[in-house]
Amino acid sequence: MQFSISKPAKYALDALEAAGYEAYLVGGCVRDNLMGIPPHDYDITTSARPEEIKRVFSSCHLVLDGEKHGTVSPVIDGTMIEITTFRADGAYSDGRHPDEVRFSTRLADDLERRDFTVNAMAWSEKTGLVDLHGGAEDLKKGCLRAVGDPQKRFQEDALRILRGMRFASRLGFELDPATSAAMHELAPRLENISRERIFTELTGVLQGGHAMRVITEYHDVLFTVIPELFPMYMCPQKSVYHIYDVWEHTLHVLDAIEPRTPLLCWSALLHDCGKPQTRMRDRKGYDHYPQHQQVGARLAERILLSLKVSNAFLKDACTLVMHHDDEVNPATAKLLMYRVGPERFEALMSLRRADLMGHYLPKVQKELDAIPSALERYQQAVQEHECVSLKDLAVNGDDMMSLGLQGPDIRETLEQLLMMVLKDEVPNDRDILLDRARQL
Repeated sequence: MQFSISKPAKYALDALEAAGYEAYLVGGCVRDNLMGIPPHDYDITTSARPEEIKRVFSSCHLVLDGEKHGTVSPVIDGTMIEITTFRADGAYSDGRHPDEVRFSTRLADDLERRDFTVNAMAWSEKTGLVDLHGGAEDLKKGCLRAVGDPQKRFQEDALRILRGMRFASRLGFELDPATSAAMHELAPRLENISRERIFTELTGVLQGGHAMRVITEYHDVLFTVIPELFPMYMCPQKSVYHIYDVWEHTLHVLDAIEPRTPLLCWSALLHDCGKPQTRMRDRKGYDHYPQHQQVGARLAERILLSLKVSNAFLKDACTLVMHHDDEVNPATAKLLMYRVGPERFEALMSLRRADLMGHYLPKVQKELDAIPSALERYQQAVQEHECVSLKDLAVNGDDMMSLGLQGPDIRETLEQLLMMVLKDEVPNDRDILLDRARQL
């Protein structure tokens, strides 16, 4: 079997073997090689103890953050290679980390402690593939199966539940029935996992090409870690514009979102989270959701704050949720640039397009067709440095004072003038704007 291996990784394997130690590629790089996917990084497991690894790579810069857990990472030709001593984990009393890590001399011990069979394979040029748990066969079948007893694996570390969802979403694999049952049953243990790690794994789930299927099957797991989303489940959406309930619509929007960036995937998931709280049914039996964008933006902020996201990500996502339902056409393009900021306009168009794709298309096709022309109008405004904010306006506060305006009237008048410019009702011309200000 021909394996793809980087020069730094091969150098590390050769150096360890030349020093008399066993050394293998392990985990994701082996799995990806077997699938014909070029690995993006390489992990090595070895019989060498940490102090012996440091001695072998004494000429390299060493990253020692994981040394107490047996990991020493030499930097070889600018690439950091994680090298970890064979390990056998102790008990996991906190449901996340082993109480102790015991170094071992056996590769079998190291492979036995891993999460899924497709990640529990090792390889070296000397031995070829080492597959003690049927990972290669599971790869062929497109099956994710826990190593050993799935109940034990997820009791040890509940984050493996979300890792399973992430691998299924990314690779398109099905979960083994026993593994799947344990994931559903032990989902409440995710409450003990740090919110930052939950956000990272869920982001991987959302970005995967099979996210819709995985979240449909494991919505109970998602609602365990983000209970604020549960009211969306089976929330009616009786309307001539919709054919799905709120949750089904959300999953279709997530499925349609492009590009699959973390920001757009999270915005797709959260864009309608305000609908259950605002739902009203009229006398004809149709549902309406007044101010669901504002309510949704506040709820999205609460959810994302709990997940400890960055301030920039929080602001971007909440802005997209707030304006995802705004009218889109060439005439409103500059107004939307003002509302969301020019830097978020293309992301808003991506979200709006995916949102409309989740509607009853015959009723929204006109709006969908308007998005390309709105993007063209946006690009024109950027290229020609058109006015899209108060600072771009051809008049300012001093001009308003020269007309006799004072206090709040100054800003109010400037904003009215800006709205006229944004709607292309008047050009951004100083004399014309001063004349309009006098009329106002």
